[in-house]
Amino acid sequence: METCLTGTVRLTVRKDMRLAMPRAENASHWIAMGMHEDLDDAARQALREMIDLIVEVAGLSRQDACSLCSLAADLRVTQIVDGNKGIHCMLPKSALLA
Repeated sequence: METCLTGTVRLTVRKDMRLAMPRAENASHWIAMGMHEDLDDAARQALREMIDLIVEVAGLSRQDACSLCSLAADLRVTQIVDGNKGIHCMLPKSALLA
């Protein structure tokens, strides 16, 4: 795991979950990740992972989750090192409360 931050991190192993990619959350956002050698494919993967997360957490349909991502999610570049590109998709938790 690569990171540049100062703080306390708690990692939790969830044997009851099967995830294709890592997920994260902080006080304000749900975070889904995508990795691929092509940045566009990494973005698609991160978005699909976020849609899966929304369906699980909020019980929305995939179509409604996709619409929510279109309105409220933000894609950010995670890495572009060693031929691998990473994108993380951030959705404010407040978007699921409205």
